[in-house]
Amino acid sequence: LYASFIDDFFVSIFFIKNHEHIPPFLYYIHMSKTKKRENQDKADGLSTTDIVESRVFSLAMGVAEQYASSKRKVFRILQHAFKKLKNESARNHLKAEFKQQVSVLMRLVKAYYVGAYRKVPMAAILKIVAGLVYFVWILDFIPDFIPLLGLADDIAVIVWVYNGIRDELDEFEQWESVTAYDLDNEN
Repeated sequence: LYASFIDDFFVSIFFIKNHEHIPPFLYYIHMSKTKKRENQDKADGLSTTDIVESRVFSLAMGVAEQYASSKRKVFRILQHAFKKLKNESARNHLKAEFKQQVSVLMRLVKAYYVGAYRKVPMAAILKIVAGLVYFVWILDFIPDFIPLLGLADDIAVIVWVYNGIRDELDEFEQWESVTAYDLDNEN
């Protein structure tokens, strides 16, 4: 904070439009701190829209489109998602609501691919699979190895997917409760 104040003080005293009266080292320090502040502002203003419109999510959607035709590949994504959810739950104390959302998404995809439940559009399945691909990737918009923030984008994407197909999920959960279908016994 003190260094930032000093930096701002010198820059305000010496700053002239063409920067010729600022000693080069002060100008360099000011510009590097300004960049850091701009990057922090961008991070603070990070929205779900930024994430789902990112190149990384586009890649996840591409993977989902490629994998959608292979039950085996989709099930592998489900296995990785379950493993990550289990590991992160133990490590980061994920909220029960988030765990429930991921669980419902995974159950819907599984029911779809075993042929038990087909009342969901393929576009919704692709969106779920893309969200799960994004969830299991280590290097996404905010890499998972960054403490505390690493899961923020994963959670945002899952919540976005969940909220985006809420009607389909409500119908699926109603079907599940009426049929009491046990997907664990299906392959």
